[in-house]
Amino acid sequence: MKTNKRYCFVIAMALLCLTGCVKDYSILVSSQDLCFGLLPDSQTITIKANCKWTITKNDNADWYTISPMSGRAKDSIVTVTVKDFSGGDFRGSSFVINSPGGHVHRKVFVSQNKLDFDMVNKVFGLTTLERWNTDFYGQIIEDDYHLYEYDPYDTTKGQRMYFLENGQGIQRRVLERYDSVVYYSFEYDYDSDSSIFHIVFHLEDGSLEPYDPEVLCASDSLYRIFHEYRPNFWERADMRKVGTITPGEKSMLMRAVKNRKGSGGIFKTD
Repeated sequence: MKTNKRYCFVIAMALLCLTGCVKDYSILVSSQDLCFGLLPDSQTITIKANCKWTITKNDNADWYTISPMSGRAKDSIVTVTVKDFSGGDFRGSSFVINSPGGHVHRKVFVSQNKLDFDMVNKVFGLTTLERWNTDFYGQIIEDDYHLYEYDPYDTTKGQRMYFLENGQGIQRRVLERYDSVVYYSFEYDYDSDSSIFHIVFHLEDGSLEPYDPEVLCASDSLYRIFHEYRPNFWERADMRKVGTITPGEKSMLMRAVKNRKGSGGIFKTD
């Protein structure tokens, strides 16, 4: 009987040690977007992890390499290298950093063929919007996170941005609670040297609101910027190219801007 008790005690202690030693896996990366130009180049990211990790590409893209593809529980430097770009299209890919079993993972996007912004007659639709509340001092309230996902081709929700000639633009927004669509006019200019996209919105009361976000990826196919201009909110939006503005659509928008009542920036097209 004593032997059985001793045996049970040893088993219990072993189980206690095992459960006490299990950690919550954590993986942090220094950047989740790597944008490259046309020439061969390399960039690095830092991985902070308390566990072993492995990297898996989400496709068979052979135009970039990753080294190393695995690591241990310590700060690690991972190098991503792209080849010389050939072809006329934007190309993008992503890879995932996984913990053992894949319960914790971080995705990193890789893109190449960063171009100067030629925004004339382009239409972009919102696909993803992440939003946090902030406190009185502007600090993010982590437990108040909201993620909104949209179909950029769905005209019943989300928002679109129309970029016209001479630095003029129009933002379309669906007000779901009022079941209506409104438009805001704005001016825009892109500085390719600093990657700063300068926008001045015309607000409803007639005032102007400047906004200078940094463009993470600027190409003919991808437009991703961080939105941080709203009071008491922190936003990050992902906008994808929907298409070009047809002559009829452009005429309708410009006619609506010209004929709107008052000096406010909000107007309708009917």
